[in-house]
Amino acid sequence: METLGYLLTILIGLLIGLFGGGGSILTVPVLVYLFAIPASLSTTYSLALVGITSLIAASPNVFNKKMSYNRILQFGIPSIISLYLVRAFLLPSIPTEFLLLGFAIQKNMAMLVFFSILMLFSGVYMIRQKNREPDCIDCPYKSLVLILAGLVEGFITGIVGAGGGFIIVPVLMIFGKLNMKQAVANSLFIIGVKSLIGFFGSSDIGDLNLIFLVKIFGIALTGMFIGMRLNKKLDSKQLKPIFGYFVVGMGFLILGKELIFS
Repeated sequence: METLGYLLTILIGLLIGLFGGGGSILTVPVLVYLFAIPASLSTTYSLALVGITSLIAASPNVFNKKMSYNRILQFGIPSIISLYLVRAFLLPSIPTEFLLLGFAIQKNMAMLVFFSILMLFSGVYMIRQKNREPDCIDCPYKSLVLILAGLVEGFITGIVGAGGGFIIVPVLMIFGKLNMKQAVANSLFIIGVKSLIGFFGSSDIGDLNLIFLVKIFGIALTGMFIGMRLNKKLDSKQLKPIFGYFVVGMGFLILGKELIFS
């Protein structure tokens, strides 16, 4: 199982380089199901891995005019604040088992089910959205809506330990009026910064196996560079449905594993 896990780690990096996110969608399930790491600790590994690789992938975009720093600040700062508060205070206070509508619910299962439902909504949107994308990085957008979206996304990221690319990319397209490739470029930077802040705000850093973390980081980095090359070759309109179908597929896989085959 671990061999399969290392192979899929290459795919994690590839998704980050190709889609500007999505790697964490695979990271948490791989760590939980193939490396037998508890879901709560897997989210901490995920934040570290996705944070570092995303910042590396984002660095070329600083020089090719794909960055919208107004959007990054307006979305990113509220997201970071919300993320840090959730990881530092809310998540540790959630019991490992709690009652919901009279049923005993495991914390790990609840996190993964919540994660999968969000993935389904995000993926369906990406598939169904019409191919009418803005062609300018300076198209007008509503700043307040983007700020509120950042607060909500940071809360979600803090709970599930995902970098949030499967949410950030659609949000930047809908509310930030960016096309797919522009959203990917800005998403990478936002994901990198806030994932690392969320990581350092986690209460279980001392439980990490640093040798294992370095190992999967090196493997993911290889996949990331492959993904970045593919991103340059694919058209923005081609990327969007591919991303959507992947997110939906992973959502159903996790939901089925937790509710049917657990």
